[in-house]
Amino acid sequence: MLDYFLQHTLAQLDDLAELKVTLIALRLLELRQSDTSAVTASELAAHPALRDGLGFAPDIALNSALQRAVTRGSLLMCDVASLDEPRYFQPNAASRQLIDTLMQSAARISPRTERETDAAQRTVTRLARAIERLELVEAYRYSEGDLRLVIEWLAQGYTEDEITSSVQHALIVPRAKGTPPRDIAACVAQVTARPPQAPSEYYDVITTRTQPLPDEIIAFRELAGRLPDGREYQLVRAATGIYGVTATLQMMRRHVNTTRIDIDALIPLLAEQQEAELALQRAKTAPNLLVQEVLRLYESVFGLPPTSRVAQDVSQMAGDIPDITVWRRAFAFCAQRNKRDWSYIVKIVQNPSPAVFELDPINDAAQFAFNEYKRRVSFGVLDGIVAQDINEIAQNITDTAVWQKAFDTAARSNALNWNYIKKVLTSPPKGTGEDKDGKRKQRSSGRGRGVSRRPQVEESTEAEREAARERARQRIEERAKRRAPNGGASTGE
Repeated sequence: MLDYFLQHTLAQLDDLAELKVTLIALRLLELRQSDTSAVTASELAAHPALRDGLGFAPDIALNSALQRAVTRGSLLMCDVASLDEPRYFQPNAASRQLIDTLMQSAARISPRTERETDAAQRTVTRLARAIERLELVEAYRYSEGDLRLVIEWLAQGYTEDEITSSVQHALIVPRAKGTPPRDIAACVAQVTARPPQAPSEYYDVITTRTQPLPDEIIAFRELAGRLPDGREYQLVRAATGIYGVTATLQMMRRHVNTTRIDIDALIPLLAEQQEAELALQRAKTAPNLLVQEVLRLYESVFGLPPTSRVAQDVSQMAGDIPDITVWRRAFAFCAQRNKRDWSYIVKIVQNPSPAVFELDPINDAAQFAFNEYKRRVSFGVLDGIVAQDINEIAQNITDTAVWQKAFDTAARSNALNWNYIKKVLTSPPKGTGEDKDGKRKQRSSGRGRGVSRRPQVEESTEAEREAARERARQRIEERAKRRAPNGGASTGE
């Protein structure tokens, strides 16, 4: 199928995201070696080539690309209520037949689903109102048996109008005096006297036996000792359409017997089992895809195809280092320094350091600083040590305006480097020298002996000015006392 896509469809594509998504999806489907295998959007989103290759919003790009691929016919999609998320198939005959089966099963899914439960409740309520009117009772409370009867009739293909009309026709004759009001169970013969206008598969297979029993229904009969009712029939058929006959039969052997029939757990357990199998398959195929991606990186960076020794090393290391991001950053780090040596790359991958791998910003201020540093200082490269320093400073300086001012100051001083920017950020503001006790220091002007200059205070409060005046008055009084005779004694005599 991948070869067919390359030969007939590739030339029509003009969207890079659609091309990437289609190629990865077809490759994953091809690796599973089944004509009816499926892949989900979650599996595609987890693939390294799409997780890191669809831009800043990979989920949006992935959904849009999948829609275009389905519209073009490169992939087939099935989205029914019984599936946790849409499944994407190869565009072949087997997949189309499976999708048709899924859609048909979904149309007649278990009456315990919300849609059909609502239909049964609505029909029973309508019948209760008719019985109240015809039997002359104040209120008719339907039972669980009434609900099961209506569900069975709906499963056979009878519509709500057909059921209501038959019940009204059965109760149109007045009941005898002293007899209890008739219920829905008394109308069974009238409802089933005629076949439904649009008989269901269940009606043809179980009720009239005009069609042969499917394999899974035969298995149910052998395990349970009886044929299924309408709800059980639809559950088994829906499970077969979604997960296949083999998986359904295996699960039925565990949950269906003559003493216990837990048919409601069939589809949830099959879904859990399929997810486990898919996880196992992904675990098996992931190293192969990782090896291919690393070898492609080697060829693009080194300009030469990888040797057998390099391929063997990558295969051995893929299990221990499964993150393709580590490999990509290691290759990028070596390419920036023009150091194309395989042993050097192996050392970096096995012993990553902060100088190689960029850290994530801890807050918005750090993110702003990362972007500004890449744009104005390093031209797109952010050293791991610088990123670590930025994160540490950003814990205390969260205002992006302060960071912007620091970068602008460094630019005006023609010193756009991290050491200067860091000094501007961490140095205290000029003119606010303080001692270790937080008090302002007196600075000597250095002009003339014994001459001191009062510190310049840009903004002072009224309290500060009053305190300064009080200190001045005290100094004047002390000087006057020292100059007075007798050590400052009063001379007023």
